Amino acid sequence: MELHLLGPVEIRHHERPVAVGRRLHRLLLGILALRANTLVSTSELVDLLWSARAPRTARAMVHSRVSELRTALTAAGIGDEQLTILTDGSGYRMLLDPTTVDVHRFRLLVARGCTTDGALDWPQRRDLLREAVALWRGPAFGGWLPRQPPPPEVESLEDARLTALEQLFEAELNTDADTGVLVERLGPLATQHPSRERFTLSLMRALAASHRPGDALRAYEQHRRWLAAELGADPSDELRQLHLTLLRAVEPDGSPPAATPTLPPGPAELPAEPGGFVGRRAELTHLDAAVRTGTRTVALVGPAGVGKTALALRLAHARLHHRPAAHLYADLRGTGEPVAPATVLERFLRALGVPGDAIPADLDERAARYRSELAGQPVLILLDNAASSHQVRPLLPGAGDNLVLITSRRRLDGLVATHGATQVVLAPLTESDAQDLLRQGLTPAARDEPADLRRIAELCDRLPLALRIAAARLGEFGGGVALAGRLAAEGDRIGLLTAEDVSVRAALQVSLTALDGPSRTMFHLLGVHPGQRPSTDACAALAGLPPAETRDLLRRLAAVHLVRSVDGRHQMHDLVRLFAAEQAAADPAAASAALERALTFYRDTAAAADRALRPAERPNFDTAGSPVRFTDLPAALAWLDAEADNLVTAVERAEADHPQLAWQIAAAMYGWLFRRHQRDRWIDLYSRGVRAARQVGDARGEAMLSGRLAIPLSLLGRHDEAAGHCTRAYELRVAEGDRLGAATALLNLAAIENNAGRPAEALRRLTQAEERSRGLPDAGHLRALVASNLGEAHQLAGRLGRAVEHYRTALALAEAHCGARDMAEILVGLARTHRRAGQPEETLRLGQRAVEQARLAGDVLIEAEAREELGHAHLARRERAQALTELSFALRTYREKGHRGTAELTSHLAELTRSKPD
Repeated sequence: MELHLLGPVEIRHHERPVAVGRRLHRLLLGILALRANTLVSTSELVDLLWSARAPRTARAMVHSRVSELRTALTAAGIGDEQLTILTDGSGYRMLLDPTTVDVHRFRLLVARGCTTDGALDWPQRRDLLREAVALWRGPAFGGWLPRQPPPPEVESLEDARLTALEQLFEAELNTDADTGVLVERLGPLATQHPSRERFTLSLMRALAASHRPGDALRAYEQHRRWLAAELGADPSDELRQLHLTLLRAVEPDGSPPAATPTLPPGPAELPAEPGGFVGRRAELTHLDAAVRTGTRTVALVGPAGVGKTALALRLAHARLHHRPAAHLYADLRGTGEPVAPATVLERFLRALGVPGDAIPADLDERAARYRSELAGQPVLILLDNAASSHQVRPLLPGAGDNLVLITSRRRLDGLVATHGATQVVLAPLTESDAQDLLRQGLTPAARDEPADLRRIAELCDRLPLALRIAAARLGEFGGGVALAGRLAAEGDRIGLLTAEDVSVRAALQVSLTALDGPSRTMFHLLGVHPGQRPSTDACAALAGLPPAETRDLLRRLAAVHLVRSVDGRHQMHDLVRLFAAEQAAADPAAASAALERALTFYRDTAAAADRALRPAERPNFDTAGSPVRFTDLPAALAWLDAEADNLVTAVERAEADHPQLAWQIAAAMYGWLFRRHQRDRWIDLYSRGVRAARQVGDARGEAMLSGRLAIPLSLLGRHDEAAGHCTRAYELRVAEGDRLGAATALLNLAAIENNAGRPAEALRRLTQAEERSRGLPDAGHLRALVASNLGEAHQLAGRLGRAVEHYRTALALAEAHCGARDMAEILVGLARTHRRAGQPEETLRLGQRAVEQARLAGDVLIEAEAREELGHAHLARRERAQALTELSFALRTYREKGHRGTAELTSHLAELTRSKPD
């Protein structure tokens, strides 16, 4: 168990987050953890949480929140030996091991890392301070409450973080740190916190160590002016002494003395460091560590526009002084006509001073001469835009302290295998770094909200190329709000991300042109797919190809980072997807045929999965068969879980142009929707399905979906709407002469009446359903559900004996005609009836059977209802611990699924937790 306060307040148990309620619950938890094992009075908690604006009920609210916290902790399985909140006189005391709280671990690590008694050397101190600083995940306590400053003891945590950073940078400067990386990290800190002089001191030391004494002197002057203007003070003696030392080391123009070499004696071909470079701190730190520990070949790979070359140049310039002999650069043109290794070697050899007539003609001999020229020399080589490992290998030096940086849109796994290269696959920028890059395009007077910049960053997939173009166009569109609005329109986005001769479309086109014909076709068709993460089988259906051939094409696309393939699923960045859709639109007939193939695949496979979930019920419709076979219910449920988002998007895409497929896919999700209790999604899907069935004039489909649409509406308390849809279903079934369908519609109308608490009307509808279904073959499933609803109606009316009779009839029918889910639901109703009749032993027996059947069916909500009945039965038997366990489990699921019994069970459990055991 761990408690995190250095960022959003969070408690984790077995490495999983524990839901503890709203922000007030989390802040209360955080305060008690911050003062672990110490009494905090209720009055003090009120002052901390509300300051001077406490409501009259504040004390009662604190007591309620503490009680709810206890319930949540118990429900998560956190025992008293790990954490407990005691009521102690006039307040509360949280008992726990302080080392489980990140704040207390942070303080301990900092205290050890700042020791000056000589027990630890600088690397040891650095490692401790790195570990301490890494515990921070954001502002302490998640930033406290809106419009309310944090209390002093929380605010002081930020001071402690800055002090730790000061000490860390001092330790880094006294070890073998990459001073270029330190400069990047220290610059913003010195600017944001000018009152903390040690940041400026460390920045000046890092700049000086990076051979930038002029920049160090400018940092000093900036700090001196701030001190004079804001505080009327002078820099410290230590800072003035460093300033004086630097003045003596530079020429009057600020450059290093002539004796200090700034250029290599050999070629200096490296392009300029990119201006406005943002982020990549984690990658730079990782690469710096790799180089310091012996890596001599680094490959930066990733999709177009992700910033590979910019990062390579940043890293190269940071390490120039480590490789002073020569700096070589070549664009290998891997996305067009790749440059032959022999051509690059000839140019490199000429740059190194080898006469043309002394350069061998044979590739192997030329590579050997190249290695001989570089032997023993500290050289830095940047090979940009490589086509393959095969192209790069002849260009690698042999012996010597050299560093080779390679960029490529393709993975260079072969280079990793043969030369031990460190390969880094670049991902998009982090959210904060992406926003920082966008801010470079804002004018000083601009007042764009972070939300606007965040929206633009997401629409640009946080890819540096797209972000730089967007930043360049911010002024043109009048700021972030207008640009975000234009980019949100998918049809305009690719075109908008263009600035003169630089565009996202052109960068992607280069990658696409380098592919073979079948791979390009596969890429185009992926832009047609309804959904973000298709499986290999879905891609095969989309392309009309066998899975093995499809898998090979997807591998080729993943190799050039146009597709990300993980666990058999294939995803594109949004900009890449829009580009693929744009390409597919050039051949509308092929795109339409591909979409229909994909929709048909989803319809047929979902129908097969639904049959596995509901084998005792009538099929939704006739199909030719599924390309995927399901061996059992768990396999079918797992497929539907994995494909749910794609299936929903498929219905949305099909509604306009393929309405028959739209309603059929929606119908095939019925068993999954019932088990997963996604009621809002259910309503949206089936509303679309009803419209689609009506559009094609399919009365059977409309009736089926209208009747099923009533279920989530009724469960959400929208009984009149539900009854309207059910009545429509009944009328359509009667008109079609479908007696079983009409009886099912009457059954659904009765269920609505039970949900609305109108058992007399439910009994009337159930009698009609019995009459309609009498004598029908294959109606065993329907009769079981009619009997179950009769049991519920009599239970609601208080006739418990009659209810038990009907439930037992339903159970006998279900054993012969129904699946595990219906069995579980009937068993829960029967268990509830026995519990209300004061028969806890029978409730326990039936409740445990219900749990087993619910698990077989994969229905967590019915399992939770069964666990609630078990909890009440244990309570009736004075088995408090077992009752708390079962009721807590039920409540956790109720909250997650939005169950109508959540409020009542929450109140009951809170009261039970407050009361003392008998």
